[in-house]
Amino acid sequence: MPTDDIYKAPEAELITNSSDSEEAKPEFFTTAISKMIILSVCTLNLYSFYWFYKHWTAQKLNANRDCLPVLRAIFQVFFVYSLFSTIKNEAGHKSVKASWMAGPLAVYYIVLQILQNVSDNLPSISENLLFDSLFWIIFGLTSIIPMLVVQKTANTLNDDPEGITNKKFGAANWVFTLIGIAFWGLMVIGLLLPDV
Repeated sequence: MPTDDIYKAPEAELITNSSDSEEAKPEFFTTAISKMIILSVCTLNLYSFYWFYKHWTAQKLNANRDCLPVLRAIFQVFFVYSLFSTIKNEAGHKSVKASWMAGPLAVYYIVLQILQNVSDNLPSISENLLFDSLFWIIFGLTSIIPMLVVQKTANTLNDDPEGITNKKFGAANWVFTLIGIAFWGLMVIGLLLPDV
């Protein structure tokens, strides 16, 4: 007489369908470089807060990094090196070409942020206040350069070198772009109008 337990659940080999398995999520934020430039210019580089927030959020959710993305975005000058070096190190591990160095890029970004914030206390470049303001705004926008360099590497690490998955503009993108275009238009009109 068999000693098998008649109440035991049947055993069978479990077959998993590879198409049902969860794909690895990207460890970094992906975006098209052209979209990044447009949004940075139109928002006077306020886009950088969103950019840092999205990168740190991806790190928290997909790379199991213990961090507070909102605080790291707000205090980005204190965490810019950490983000840049994380992306650079990951590129080294995955043999992705990244010919930039995290330290100098982070310093460049921080110096530009500081100069932009203290520009009100610096001597005037010209007698036209509007021209001075426009100069410092454009100067401050150069801080996007290190972000672009790092984003190209992040896109490559995410297997989307062109940022195709985040190339289209959503409703919020269009709203900020149109507000930015209106602002820049008013700045140009202000420069062209004679002083009264």
